[in-house]
Order: sequence, then structure tokens, then C-alpha cells
Amino acid sequence: LKHLRVSGSSGRLGSVRPTTAPAMLRRCNLGLRGARLAASHLAAGRPSQGAGARHGGLVRTFHFSTNWRPTPQPQTLAPAVPSSTGVHLHSRCFAAFSRPQELHRHRKRLEGFAKDAPRGDSKTLQACQDLLRDDDWFARKTAVDAIGKVANHGDEEQLSFLYKHLEDEDIFVREAAVDAAAAIARPGDDVAVSKVAMRLADEDCFVRARAVVALGVLGKQGDLETLALLDEMFEDGFVPVRKRAIEAATKLAPPKDASVMARLRRCMDDADRGVREEAKEALARLQA
Repeated sequence: LKHLRVSGSSGRLGSVRPTTAPAMLRRCNLGLRGARLAASHLAAGRPSQGAGARHGGLVRTFHFSTNWRPTPQPQTLAPAVPSSTGVHLHSRCFAAFSRPQELHRHRKRLEGFAKDAPRGDSKTLQACQDLLRDDDWFARKTAVDAIGKVANHGDEEQLSFLYKHLEDEDIFVREAAVDAAAAIARPGDDVAVSKVAMRLADEDCFVRARAVVALGVLGKQGDLETLALLDEMFEDGFVPVRKRAIEAATKLAPPKDASVMARLRRCMDDADRGVREEAKEALARLQA
């Protein structure tokens, strides 16, 4: 994967030289998972849909000059909303910043958001609702994480917000919403199980893995319906998903359940050594 980079600070073409996709991604500072997403888009020939376009304004295009000047964006901010943590929030502020330094400073303010908030704190939860309407994925993920820590167990109102963001356009927000829903929903909650189960078909492998773990938390031992939802996950192409499926099935299976034990024996022929070892240990626990 090669792209052309134009050197020089003026508007004229300078010396043109190739740069590899990994070097470009390091320049963007997107991190491991962002690089994975960007590489997949580059391989598919869709640079306009790459990680730069989706990471909240940090990068607006895959073509850079050597002094890396992002495309200017309008900076129209809504009035600040005070939160219980002392952080002043803007409903759409993060995605509006054109300079990476400004975006970084405003994200930095969210680092301590809801850190010491007590369980059920209404002010913090209200501030989360403001953040959930933000265009920036980082702000929405921060709010989802906070709801998972602050909301009371079984809080249907907060769960309804999380269910909405299980369909979020951003993979990080969907992943966080799965974890938060599993954290505050009551075990055996049929609505929570059905909503989380929809993420088993998510396009992102990390979201699928978290959904499998969440079903293992939400289901009860002997719940054959929830156990049946995991059946296809033993054949998932992502190794951690198959491992998590074995763990969840072991939690949900009735003692010495013949069908689950048969499935684990098939997993012992898996192409991945870690999956085979996980299946062997799980089978030993069920047979004990």
C-alpha cells in the first residue's frame, strides 16, 4: 500500500515521494485498532472512509503535506453545560475543532469525568446524556463508560440509552455499550439479552467478542435459549471470539450437559492452539 506525499510548505508541488501506509498511520497517531481499521479501508480502495475520517476530526484526509495542516472546519460551539465533575461540556464541540491540539485539549478535560461520582448520581447521569448527543465518538464512549459505572443496577432508563448506542456508528462506542449494558442489567433480563445478542453479528470482531462475554454474564446457568445464541460463535473467524464462546458456554451449560460437551470436543480440533487448550480445560470442568 503506497501513497504519494507532497513535500514543501507552499501550495506548489514539491518533491513527490512514496510513503507506506504504516508510516502514514504513525503520523496520524491513530493507535493499533485505528491502524487496523484504516488498513482495511486502504486495502479496499476506500480512503475517504478510512480511520482519519472517523476519528473525530483528528485527521480529515489521507493526503498530507510535510507540515500536516488539516482541512479547516467550522468552529460553531453550543453553550457550555456544567457537569458534576467541574468539566464544562459542549454538545457538539469535539468534532468541530479543526486543529488536533484543540481537540486533544478538550478530550483531555474528560479524563476525570465521573471518576468519583457515587452510584445513581443524577447530575453525572444528566451530563452523560449531553455527551451522548456529541458528534465525537470519544465523548459518546466516555458517557457510555460513565453510565456503566454510575447507573443503578436495573435502571431501565439508562439501559434504554445504552440499547440505542448498541447501534452506534462507531465500533468503540458499541463495544463500550455492550460492556455497560452487561454491568447494569439484571441477570436473566430478557430484553438485555436480546439487545446484546444483536451484536453477535457485528461487523467488528472486538464488539462480537464483548457481546459473547456479556451474554455469559447476563444469562443464567441452565438457560438453554441464551446458550443456543452462542452456537455460531464457535465457528467465528476471530480467535478471541471462539475462546470467549467456550468460556460463556461453560458458565451457562447445565452440569455435564451432553450437547455442550460434544461442542467442546469439536473445539479440541480447532486450528488455534489456544482454543484447543481452552476447550480442553472447559471440558474437564464440566465433567468434574
